[in-house]
Amino acid sequence: METVTALVAAGAAFGLSHLIGRSLTASFLLVALGGLLAGVGFAVLFFISTVTVGHLMPNLFEPWLLGVLFIALLVVAPLGGAAIAALTHWHVERVDAARLPF
Repeated sequence: METVTALVAAGAAFGLSHLIGRSLTASFLLVALGGLLAGVGFAVLFFISTVTVGHLMPNLFEPWLLGVLFIALLVVAPLGGAAIAALTHWHVERVDAARLPF
C-alpha cells in the first residue's frame, strides 16, 4: 500500500513538472526550479497524507517502510521533476524555433 501511494505521488510530481516545463515561458533555470519544487511538494504531501491516514486508521501502513519511501521520494522526485521540466522546456523551445520562417 505504501509503495503504491509513493508511486502515485512520484507520477503526480512528474506530471506537474511536465506541465510546468511545457507551459512556463521563463528561463531554463526557473523552469527547472519549478520542477524541483513540484517534486518536493508532492513528497511532503505524500508524507503528510499517509501519516494522517495511518493515524486515523491504525495498522494500515508500516511506519518503517513509510519512512524509507519518504526519504527515497524526497531524493528522486525533486531531481526527476527538475530534469523532466527542463527537458520538456528545452524540447518545446526547439520545436518552436523550428517553426520560425527564418
